[in-house]
Amino acid sequence: MSIPYLGFVGRSNSGKTTLLEKLIGELARRGYRVAVLKHTRHPGVQTDLPGKDTRRLWEAGAVHTTFLTPDRIVQTQRYAEEPALAEALAGIQDVDLILIEGYKRGAFPKIEVVRAARDPLPIPGLVGRIAYVTNLPALAGELPCFGLDAIAALADFIENYLAEWDDGTLGRA
Repeated sequence: MSIPYLGFVGRSNSGKTTLLEKLIGELARRGYRVAVLKHTRHPGVQTDLPGKDTRRLWEAGAVHTTFLTPDRIVQTQRYAEEPALAEALAGIQDVDLILIEGYKRGAFPKIEVVRAARDPLPIPGLVGRIAYVTNLPALAGELPCFGLDAIAALADFIENYLAEWDDGTLGRA
């Protein structure tokens, strides 16, 4: 079975992660199992603690490390080139929805976070924009527009998105 996915994009420090924290909590309260795929364009991001075993093995040259505990699996894999989004999505299972943070490229549905204090203009040429989350009333127009703290309304919008996804017209992994 394929899993619906939806992107959240915006300029750096626009509040995407803070918004997603609140939104994931709301969706979880509604019974959804949510996965997040976080994208960055910065290579070499550290995902493990210095001095810990998996980090030491990674630094020794392992191309794939897996850390298994009673409540989680953490995997890190090296790639010569940035993997395709489809490859990352294919590794996510047993969830109801995948939220993608920060992957501006690609033709899939995205909600753009625009905050006046960061930059009052939407990202030019963004493909797949379906709504805004913003504190700028001027963005309200033909696309749905949600306030930065309108988490319940945004979750309602996503539930409608999921209902539409069932008809096969939206992004799926």
